[in-house]
Amino acid sequence: MPNFICVTCGVQYADSAEPPQQCRICCDERQYVGFNGQHWTTLDALAETHENHFDLEEAGLVSIETRPTFAIGQRALLVDHPAGNVLWDCLTLVDQATVDRIADLGGLSAIAISHPHYYGASVDWSHAFGGVPIYINDADARWVCRPDPVVNFWAGETFPIGDGLTLVRCGGHFDGATVLQCLKGPLHSHGGWGSAVPRRQVAGRLLKLKRGRGEARRWRRV
Repeated sequence: MPNFICVTCGVQYADSAEPPQQCRICCDERQYVGFNGQHWTTLDALAETHENHFDLEEAGLVSIETRPTFAIGQRALLVDHPAGNVLWDCLTLVDQATVDRIADLGGLSAIAISHPHYYGASVDWSHAFGGVPIYINDADARWVCRPDPVVNFWAGETFPIGDGLTLVRCGGHFDGATVLQCLKGPLHSHGGWGSAVPRRQVAGRLLKLKRGRGEARRWRRV
């Protein structure tokens, strides 16, 4: 049976013979249902009309976008890290060309998601890379539309997923809204914590925080 995908938000559902009656993400007040009602597609159908594009944002950070624009125009970020690359947020479309390109960039060790509007087809993404873990804060567990053993719920305010990589629950769009803090790898120089006013880079929703003598970086989707 197919795993139907909501055309409006791009979130994939558990396999079923018929599409769901409604999308729980879109029926929430933070999203919407289009004037023409609820529509559904599948990953195979999407792959016939769309493809993923990769752009180097800066050393150690590659953005991935589906074109033409699908759903709400989500963008994922591939974070280069010595312990293994991490996909920050997720898209719906994953095809062989995408898998091959990420393999050329060093592969994938984990997927971490900021909030439910970026769940996409994260389970299929995980399976395409050998079942890498998907990290989601447990405050947003009820929004997961396709349960699978690869989905790992974490509790509390912080959760380390690698050497120098920490998920931080900061609140915001959803109760489990999360940022990714990177203290090692090409994106970070010197490290350390202190106090400073963050500056926001709108493209990619990147928050760069200067901390003491070094820098720390956090990403959040807003």
